[in-house]
Formats: sequence, C-alpha cells, structure tokens
Amino acid sequence: MEYKKLSLKNISANLFVYGTTHAVVDGICAAVIFSILKNQLVGTTEFISLVILYNALAFGLQAIFGLVADYLKSPRAVAFLGCILTGISAMIFLSFPIVAIIFTGLGNALFHIGGGSISLNLTPKKASAPGIYVAPGALGLLAGTLLGKNGQFIVWPFILVLAVLCLLMFVIKKPEMNYEREVVRENKFNYFEFILLLVFLSVAIRSLVGMVLVFPWKTNIDLLIILTSAVVLGKGLGGILADKFGWVRVAVGALVLSIPFLVFGANIPYLAIIGMFLFNITMPITLVAISNILPGRPGFAFGLTCLALILGALLAFSGLKLLLGGQLVIFIIITVSSLALYYALRTYFKNYQEKTLVG
Repeated sequence: MEYKKLSLKNISANLFVYGTTHAVVDGICAAVIFSILKNQLVGTTEFISLVILYNALAFGLQAIFGLVADYLKSPRAVAFLGCILTGISAMIFLSFPIVAIIFTGLGNALFHIGGGSISLNLTPKKASAPGIYVAPGALGLLAGTLLGKNGQFIVWPFILVLAVLCLLMFVIKKPEMNYEREVVRENKFNYFEFILLLVFLSVAIRSLVGMVLVFPWKTNIDLLIILTSAVVLGKGLGGILADKFGWVRVAVGALVLSIPFLVFGANIPYLAIIGMFLFNITMPITLVAISNILPGRPGFAFGLTCLALILGALLAFSGLKLLLGGQLVIFIIITVSSLALYYALRTYFKNYQEKTLVG
C-alpha cells in the first residue's frame, strides 16, 4: 500500500506540536517530582522509592503501551491521554503525591509512545523527524527540575500551554500511519536478533554512560544549560546528519569521536560538552533502525528503545556506580558501544534493500 507523503509544512507543524508537547510533558513530570521533595510531602526514603516507581512506569511500560497503541492504531489519542494524565498529576500532587507520581509515569509513557509513533511516520524509515521530536525533552526536564527544586513550579501556566498543544494535535494534519506487517522476503532480516541485540546494547550503554559520568562543574547553571542544549542539538541534528551523510559514518563516527572528550575532558566543561553533543547523535539512528526491522509496529519499536534505556540506568543505580564512572571503564564501554553499533548497522544494511544510507 502506498502512503501519501506529508508536505514539509505539515511535517514541520507536527514536529513543532509534538516536540514542544514533549518538552512540556517532561517538564511537568520533573517539576511534580521535585516539588514533592521541595515541599517535604514525603520523607527522603519514600521519595527515592517514588522516583524509582516513576522511572519504572515511564520507561518500563512503554514497550507494553506500544503494543497496545499499535493494536488500537490511534497514536494521537494515546498521546492525548498521556497529556491528560500528566496534567492531572500537576493538579493533585500537593494533596495526593503518590497518586501524582503514578499519573506522571503513566502519562509520560503514553505520550512518548503516541508522539513517537507519529514522528516515526513523518519521514518514514529516515531518522530526521524522530530525532527532532525526542530532542526537546531534555530542555523540559532541565526546566522542570530547576522549577521544582527551587519551589517555583506554578501549575496553571503549564496546564494552559498543554491544553493549547493538545488542541493543536487535532487541528494539524497527522501522517498516514503504516501499521501493515510487511511481507519480508526470505533472509531479508536473517540476522534480526543479532541486529536487535547489538542496537539494544548500544542504547543501554548510552543510558549507562549518561548516568555515571561525573561533571563537577554542573553546579554552574550557565554551564548546565549549555550542556543540556548540546544534548538537544546532538539528538536533533543526529538524524538529519545521518540521513544526509550515512548512518554508519555519522553514528559510529560520532561515538568514536566522543571518547577522548568524555574520557579525558570530563573536568573541562567545554570539552565535555562537545563530547556529550557527539555522544547523543546516535539516538535517532538507533531508534529508527529498530523501527525499520519491526515494520508496522512503531509504538512497540519506540517502547523497546526506552526499555533498553532503563536497563542501562539500572546498572548506574547499583553499587558499581563509582567503578563504572572510571576513565578506563568509560573508554571500554563506549568502545564496545561503537563496535556494537557498527556491526549492527552494517548487518542491517547488508540485509535491507535501502542501502543508500550505508555511507
């Protein structure tokens, strides 16, 4: 079945609405979590448990929600429901902090799956749109975290903006969603599990490194904003650069180039910032690679990458965090990630018809 391509104007409108909503949803979630701490609504031990609960819901359930969203074939409604739950959490957290955390986790997961599914169909099989959709989330997290920690979170402006964005979701033209299970010729993906495992490993390592790297200068708010902006640019530009110059060249090259900056430059702000920019370029490529080997299941594919993220983060919460943050260990695991992604993408293109992106 042939799907009509959206115009550049419609693609841009979708990316603006869903990308901005992504920032707002993540911002509300972070603000609610840290406002609960700031207002001492729960004890420190209970707060840590709530943070773990939030992450388990927000990331651990995305694969399941993705399967449901693919079955329902209505990602916009799933994204809308996620916004509703997130908005409710902001309005009730002072009275019902535990319920609010549950709603933030569920709302975050649902919105990510709905918006992510749409982004994967804006530029089918290419990495540009998903990277732009995901990127603003980091800015939202930073803003929400600062507002929550400083006790400056005012609910109603966020709710108003979220309501306007939800309305726009139903005004703009959404892409035609491809939920067809493509007929795969024999041996087209004869290394399916191999590709999936290696991409999973690379994504998990990206999550792990992001959690265990120590930047002592992050207490400087200006440097923290620049660092977050570099992460956003890396994710946003990664897909565009990869589609233009080749997935292997851009993704693996960026990972390899990031190694000296992150291993030896962690204490030097601008070197570390360059390293984080390069390190995050791989995000949209890994996401779309998994989506392309799971045709017709964008929600499930998006959820699987988030499952890999939480698996990597779990290691960071173990007693091995200090060991994993050492220079030699960082060097080794990013090298492993680079090799895993290289062989995953080479195998992917070797068994996939669109070899023009192999670069």
